[in-house]
Amino acid sequence: MSIKSLESLTTQACQGVQFILTDVDDTLTWHGRLPEQTLAALTRLTESGIRVIPVTGGCAGWSDMIARTLPVEGVITEGGGCFIANTDGVLDYTFWRDEAQMRADQADILAKVQQALTAFPSLRLARDQSYRLTDVAIDYAQDVKPAAIEEKDACVKVLLEQGLNVKVSSIHINISRVGYDKFAMAERVLKERYGLSEDAGRQQVAYVGDAPNDESMFARFPLSVGVANIAQHLPVMQYPPQFQTQQPGGFGFAEFAQYLLSSR
Repeated sequence: MSIKSLESLTTQACQGVQFILTDVDDTLTWHGRLPEQTLAALTRLTESGIRVIPVTGGCAGWSDMIARTLPVEGVITEGGGCFIANTDGVLDYTFWRDEAQMRADQADILAKVQQALTAFPSLRLARDQSYRLTDVAIDYAQDVKPAAIEEKDACVKVLLEQGLNVKVSSIHINISRVGYDKFAMAERVLKERYGLSEDAGRQQVAYVGDAPNDESMFARFPLSVGVANIAQHLPVMQYPPQFQTQQPGGFGFAEFAQYLLSSR
């Protein structure tokens, strides 16, 4: 399918948006930094009454900081393993299933991943692994320079053969138990916290992302936007976004926010 420019996004569709769910790495950020344009866009969206919820494969420790310091409703973290809600400055953690069981599963997955990594010397556990509560992350392009693309692809194959849930972001391989992903937790949060039905979600939610681990969101939200750097991943994606910005990363997010707000 062909991806449309933002100019193809109708005023009616923009006016219906009440929630923006967004990836973080290389969607809100660019080259590991949060552009001032992104922070300004998040602030303007919130002031306009649009609820913003980052949805990231990043660790819970990092997401706790995001939920506390950025103008957002909360953060869906570790690929859907947990939702950290900010209610008047107080954080509440909601796990996909029983926290103790998820921690036990994580320990089992970590042992399997460490064994698999012995065959891939360029790959390593992500530096934020100690701050994760539900999953395991392998760094292939964050602190690993140049990016170890071929080893990443081979490692993903090995992990999938073990029956694990494996998602690839622009910097990490994220591994968890089968049964949930970004969309599954997003759907739960939208329904249980905000009372949004599936049909209402399709009308009121926009999703912004940049990588293959955003496909579950692109597949289900008609108003889905890829920032410009998603172009490198499109050949391997089954479910691309409907629209694409001209700018990359956080600059693209700000571009979309500006277009959305100018139509309201």
